[in-house]
Amino acid sequence: MGLSRTEISRLRGVARHRRDRHAAGRFVVEGEKLVREVLASDLTVHQVLVAEGAGLTLDAPMVEVAGHQLERIASTTSPQPVLAEVTLPVHDRGDLATDRPVLVAVDLNDPGNVGTLARSAEAAGFAGLVAMGTTADPWGPKTVRASAGALFRLPVVIETDASDGLAWLGEAGFRRVGTRMHEATPCDRAELSGPVALVLGSEAHGLGHHHDAQIDEWVTIPMAGNLESLNVAMSGAILTYEIARQRRESG
Repeated sequence: MGLSRTEISRLRGVARHRRDRHAAGRFVVEGEKLVREVLASDLTVHQVLVAEGAGLTLDAPMVEVAGHQLERIASTTSPQPVLAEVTLPVHDRGDLATDRPVLVAVDLNDPGNVGTLARSAEAAGFAGLVAMGTTADPWGPKTVRASAGALFRLPVVIETDASDGLAWLGEAGFRRVGTRMHEATPCDRAELSGPVALVLGSEAHGLGHHHDAQIDEWVTIPMAGNLESLNVAMSGAILTYEIARQRRESG
């Protein structure tokens, strides 16, 4: 069974363009492993498209399509032979538990970093991810792949105005912890066991000085040698696990 040109065009837009995704309230999941993950989640899967002859068996109704049709939809040059169209989950501020830490991404441009941070946040037991400002779309294909399925389970709140979002976090009782190299407390000496919002800035400039007044404490990662800094995804992984360690020790 093939797809019409209109349907291919629609799915291609959902797969490749942020505006189309959010207008439709759908996103596309590519690849067998991630499709199995999303089928096992609480998200609503509208359809699963499988390339003819792929020989896949999934616990969901499947529509066989020509391989070249999947290639026109998928975001990768050599797509895997299966993709799913899924309802884009919408979470608001009230969906975040205030007794657990949250991870905040401010103006992160790289979808891979955003996805990796979501993966670290879920693994460390965080209540959710808050994507602020110009941060890459959490539901873009590269972000979804980098999250390894974490985004199917982790609440994601989108705040287009970072200043307003950071103000809300403070009012909600989170201690907003930012990262920088200098004039900051080593992360293993800071008190991070309470309701913390770990705030990470852009790959190129960090948080800069624009949000200084909205950060309650600055931390840094102690490093040996002459390294200037760590990649934001690496820093986020270290800090989410330091927060998780302190929470375990505090009971």
